[in-house]
Amino acid sequence: MKIKIMSIIFIIFLCPIILCGCWNYREIDTLAIVAGVAIDKDVLSNKYIITTEIITTQAQGVSSIISSQLFSSEGDTVFSAVRYIIEKTGLRLFWSDAKVVIISESLAREGIISAVDWTNRSNFVRPDIWLLISKGNSAAEILKNKVKLNEVTSFHLDETMNSWKLLSKFNNSMIWSFVDGLSSTGKSEAVATVKNKLNNGTISPLVEGSAIFNSDKLVGYLNGNETLYMLMIKNKIKQGLISLINVSGSGNNVTLEINDSRTKLTPLFNDKSVSMIVDVYPIVSIHEIQGTKDFMKDENLKILQSETEKKSPLRCRL
Repeated sequence: MKIKIMSIIFIIFLCPIILCGCWNYREIDTLAIVAGVAIDKDVLSNKYIITTEIITTQAQGVSSIISSQLFSSEGDTVFSAVRYIIEKTGLRLFWSDAKVVIISESLAREGIISAVDWTNRSNFVRPDIWLLISKGNSAAEILKNKVKLNEVTSFHLDETMNSWKLLSKFNNSMIWSFVDGLSSTGKSEAVATVKNKLNNGTISPLVEGSAIFNSDKLVGYLNGNETLYMLMIKNKIKQGLISLINVSGSGNNVTLEINDSRTKLTPLFNDKSVSMIVDVYPIVSIHEIQGTKDFMKDENLKILQSETEKKSPLRCRL
């Protein structure tokens, strides 16, 4: 009896050692690791143009430098264009580390479902990948410009998007949340926008503002400040800045930081029309005063509060 029990125990301990392992592993040197992808569409051929940013490494002494290289292909569908990139890389694409999907403005106006369906449906692409709309540039042009702090543009965009709570100038748009929002009747989605901008003699991608969708079609934009107020109304504000220039004609500039915000929505029904009263109650603190006026006095605080409420539809508490 004891021998049987010991045999069973031995088998139980032996099974995890024998059976554990990866059934579908691939060596890293047989894969092309994708950092990000840009999706455009040729208006003449009506074909999708896919541009992938592939991670590369270069030996420098005893260490390695991570960089990237772009590979493009086209096809009648997004998936076919993605598959044809293998002809350029010679390697199968590995998508689990992909950070961003960038959609061109023209394609977004036509209808974005055709572009994001594969990324949302594929079991190789993570659902929490960032979704961006290129504004004024093709999606591929966003990936072409390298950032000095990070040689991989997609990684730079990922780090920027992860800072949305501090900036509150763009939406935290992901593929899964966008597709989920499209399935909700009467709901419009907002997606962060990116454009190339000249900075100290170098063109680099800048994430700011939001692209507004009606169903799956792009219909307009909000700038950075308008996006901040949109996030306030939706009770999604975390932190942010409000800059007041020449407060009450005093020549003083004041920067306020938002520490907290609460929004109250009151719907009004009148016959067949519906309107909404939006009350936003942010708590802000003074973080910078450019000038000599003492805004810490009660009478000056009231002036500052009044100026803040004039600048935006807010009832501020300082």
